[in-house]
Amino acid sequence: MTEKKVKKETFEESLTKLESIIKRLESENIPLEEMLKLYEEGISLSKTCRKVLEDAQKKLQVISEQLNDENTSTFE
Repeated sequence: MTEKKVKKETFEESLTKLESIIKRLESENIPLEEMLKLYEEGISLSKTCRKVLEDAQKKLQVISEQLNDENTSTFE
């Protein structure tokens, strides 16, 4: 059996998809079932984007704290 590799979407790709879903939901007259499917996908993408942003914020905070520690130790 061959193993399928699933390409993980980038933040930008997820955000673009989410924007597209929002536009469709706002502008198109679509059947309820499709609307619910799009809404569910949009919520999932929103959670993914939020997680990526939270992780990035944590990384930036760690880097900032490390830089502050380095700067403080050079003045001691």
